[in-house]
Amino acid sequence: MQEPRYLDDNRYAGPSTHPPPSNVGGLPTQAELDAYGRMFTWGELKGIIQSGELEQLMRNKEMQARYDIWSAGIKKEYGSTENYLTRARLPWAQATPQTPRPTFQADQEHPSENRLGSTAAAGGRSHVDSGTSTPSSAGFVSLESLKDRLHRHKGVEGQMAAERNGEAARSADDEKADPLPDFLRFDPNGLDPHRYAVLFNDWPYNVPYGVRHYCVWSRVPIAHPDLVDYDTAAWTRIEAEGLGGFTGVTPVSRDIFGDATTSDTPSSAGPRPLQLPVPLPKRIPPKQKHEWHSVDCNFAGAELRRWAGVEYQSQGGQEVGAMVRSLWDERGWECLWFVNPPRLQSVPGFSHFHVFARRKTPEEIDASEMVWGPLAWSH
Repeated sequence: MQEPRYLDDNRYAGPSTHPPPSNVGGLPTQAELDAYGRMFTWGELKGIIQSGELEQLMRNKEMQARYDIWSAGIKKEYGSTENYLTRARLPWAQATPQTPRPTFQADQEHPSENRLGSTAAAGGRSHVDSGTSTPSSAGFVSLESLKDRLHRHKGVEGQMAAERNGEAARSADDEKADPLPDFLRFDPNGLDPHRYAVLFNDWPYNVPYGVRHYCVWSRVPIAHPDLVDYDTAAWTRIEAEGLGGFTGVTPVSRDIFGDATTSDTPSSAGPRPLQLPVPLPKRIPPKQKHEWHSVDCNFAGAELRRWAGVEYQSQGGQEVGAMVRSLWDERGWECLWFVNPPRLQSVPGFSHFHVFARRKTPEEIDASEMVWGPLAWSH
């Protein structure tokens, strides 16, 4: 699979990815994926991720049936999907037996739940495969397992308050007894290839044309109570809904006529949907190259106007969000990312998060460079 390009605009390439081994067969091509109808618009995907209703994400049902057959062959050969990933698919893979080449036969009988389209959860996963019956996930560190640390954390908060009042500082021995928890953290120096790997999702969900579905695999947990300062209510929500966010959202001006009759001032209720100009003007005043994106958004359909300029990041999503921004430059990409909660994970034994990456058009890139600066400014 390759990332899309428009008018040969090569600004802001996406991250390097690890292709599947040459001896892994049965995977769909981009042409096959594009031959299916689209089930979601970009705005609908944003709504799903913002709502936390990630079970609505899925593959085309025929593609899901094909995946089920392929996955059964992989599990028969390796014992589990996790074993396949660690032995064959991920860059940290060890030597492994010949990888099977499961294929999809059009006349092969599919499980009835896939034929009827009743399989629930992301990608059409069954109740069992979704992780509902799995008490834990490698990507999530349970709050219950951190009771002692939580107790110390509360003690540290009290001591920090005491320090602010000029009292004794925490001892070095206390620091050694309570090391910094190990989970996914953004590193401004770049992606650590020994801990993380970026792959195209070999069996992607149905997404709009021009969007690519990636998975970022991690050798450390992704979701940790430390992200929400050990807040019980916030962590309970993360366990139920996962994490999610948007990156690379280009701000949109409402003042497209240059007369300051409209305002971009944010309200406490969040961004307001763009409203079509009334009456519709017959002519738009001359604009600079980077301004045409905002003009188009103001005249677009209702859904695009609804989401124009809307940003989102769930509580606790700061580390993943920062990593996504570093991998898919916001000037060249708009991304929707999410971490499935344990109940929806089809591979609970290996930490990972998902990214839907939409390559921006040259017009959008021009507008984005006015926000984040051109590439030359980032060096």
